[in-house]
Parts: sequence; structure tokens; C-alpha cells
Amino acid sequence: MLNWIEDNCAKFEPSRALAIRALRHLKKGDNQKLFSEDIMEMRTVEGYWYEALIYELLLDIAADTGSIKKIVKKGADAPRRPVRLALGQNGIYYAEKGDIRVRGNGQDLAEVDLLLIDDNNKVSFAEIVTSPADLKDLEAEIKYKKKLFGYLFRQETVEFILFSSVDISNTQVVKRLCREKENAYVGTHSCEDLKASLRSIRLAPFPRKAANNPKLISALSLRARPFDYRYFHDIALSRLNLAASRQNTPQETLADPDISPLVKKIICGALIPSAQKALIQDYGLRVKSSILDYHDLIQNYSKAVLAVDLPELSPVIYLRPKKKRMYYKMVPEKSGGFKFERLTPGRVGFYLWLESTKPSIETGRMKEILSLCNGE
Repeated sequence: MLNWIEDNCAKFEPSRALAIRALRHLKKGDNQKLFSEDIMEMRTVEGYWYEALIYELLLDIAADTGSIKKIVKKGADAPRRPVRLALGQNGIYYAEKGDIRVRGNGQDLAEVDLLLIDDNNKVSFAEIVTSPADLKDLEAEIKYKKKLFGYLFRQETVEFILFSSVDISNTQVVKRLCREKENAYVGTHSCEDLKASLRSIRLAPFPRKAANNPKLISALSLRARPFDYRYFHDIALSRLNLAASRQNTPQETLADPDISPLVKKIICGALIPSAQKALIQDYGLRVKSSILDYHDLIQNYSKAVLAVDLPELSPVIYLRPKKKRMYYKMVPEKSGGFKFERLTPGRVGFYLWLESTKPSIETGRMKEILSLCNGE
């Protein structure tokens, strides 16, 4: 299937009909933003549109081959009412805009731009980029998704395709990917060339009408292996605690075969008040320009959760501001302590997991885990 897609998509020429069909996947009002003078706004919508264009292209050419047996629905073809986020959700789900997500205990573990099924009933996935900046962290994400889909569909190998509207064929990332026979790279015309045919027409709102194509299949109907992510997570947590108490090295901890490569983050627990005080005194917290003292912490935040990112074995503190449905993600500073990185909003599944976490981490346990992560 990879060779067929490479050969046929590489010959793809700009098409007004295809460009127009891709518009049906954009949300209301975004059509006009394709040519917005606001560059950031235009690039964002352009990225969504190009992703939809590749999806429409594959739907178009799949009729000519048996190599592509099925294409998983997305965008306007996905169910209109996605399943509401909840703890305990595991497997493949649709997000609000028809994006394809894999959830573990309600947390989004991975999002894929495309899922395909070949003539041997093997699942492959694709990522679609419009800027060299999109390559950041791409290799690690691809490796993780290969392990994830390999587990879910019981496949020893999982094929991958990278589509790009910019020439990134000479980057080290793409060169490394293409050394593996189960990966493919397809470069197309630029977004400017591909959307040029739309300039002369009135970009009125297009209805999000689902396509009737025999090659389409719902992500919800895929036969995936039962997947209890919380089970894998809790084993990883117990192994992390054991490694911390034994004063293992980071290398020894990461080499533990009982820590599943599917686990991306270990939620250790919320800190009890004495541990929060020790966190402030011995490490420090900085939210933007403000360095917190213990009074600031207890007055303005209702919870501090300790977590560890894998495979980096990097500690994270999640602070819950009072009267706000969000968490502040705090990451290590080079000079020591933790600094604000970004928000975790209340609309994501991971927020629900953090909310369910109860105070359980004492000062000693917190210091053992942080010492392990720091290699001390």
C-alpha cells in the first residue's frame, strides 16, 4: 500500500474540485480565513484545510486500487455527536471536530490525522504537516503511535505515511524515517499552489455533509484489543515507587520491563500539606513572573499533583487554581525548582484524572521520586 500511495500521491496536481470538497470539513466561518491577512489565523486554517485535502485525495484515488481497503472516517464524515469525555474510556474515539483520538482512562494518548486499512486488514496511520516546525517531537510521537497501534491491533509492524506541503525531504528527521521500509514520505505542491484555484470563487459556508463512499469505515467499528490503560499505569506507578525507595538510577528504572511503553505519564498523587510546604522551601515554584511562597500556594491553589513524564522520567507538578477549571503544568527549571509551562484546560480528559487524584504523597515519597528523576 505504501508504494502505491507514494507513486500516486506524488503525481497529484492542484484540483479545484478537490480543493472545494475539502472545505466541507472546516467549521463555519473558517472558509474566509484561508486568505486572511492575519498570517497566524490563515496558517492555522490552512493546516486544517490541507489535512482535509489529503483525506479527500485518498478517498478519490482509493477507488482505483485494492491496496487501500478502507479509510477511517474523520472531519465531516465522523459522527456528529462524539462520546462525552469520562474516566475509564479506553480505545479509539472521535473528538468534537471529527479528529481521531486514542484515549486511556479518558486521557488523550494520541491523535492521528489519518487511519487506513490495507488489503491484508493491517492498520496504518498518517501525519500531515505544513511547516518544518511541525517536525518537532515528530519522531518520538511516531514511535509511540506505532507501539500503541501495534498493541491495539496485534500487529508486529505498523506502517506510517508522512504527507507534507513543504519540502522536508532533506531533513534528518525524514531521512531517518525513510530508512525504515514501513515508513513513506509524500511531498505535494505547496498550500499556496493547492488553494490558488479557490481565489476566484466566493467562499461561502459549505455544509458539513457526510460523504457516501464504500471505502469509508467508522473508527468506532474497528476491532481493537481490549485496552485497560489504568491497569498499565498503576503497575508503572508501583514500579516507580519501588525504584525510588531503592534509590535506583534513571537508567535502571526505564529498563524495567514491567513499565509499559504505552504509559506516557505516571500520576503519583496529590501532595499533602507538609509535602507542599517542602516543595516550596526545598525546590520552589514560579508561575510566570511570580515566585510562590507557601502562603501564596495555599491561598490561591487547591491542589498540587506530582506526575512523571515518560520516557524522559521528567517530574511535573500540576497546580489547581482555586475557582478555575484548569491546572497549571509546572516543569523543571534549569536553575532548580519548577516553572509554569502551559494550562491544562477543563475540557480535556486528563483534567478529569487530575481532579480525581487525592492527597497521598508525603514529603519523603515526594523527595525520593524527585531524586530519582534528577539522578541523585
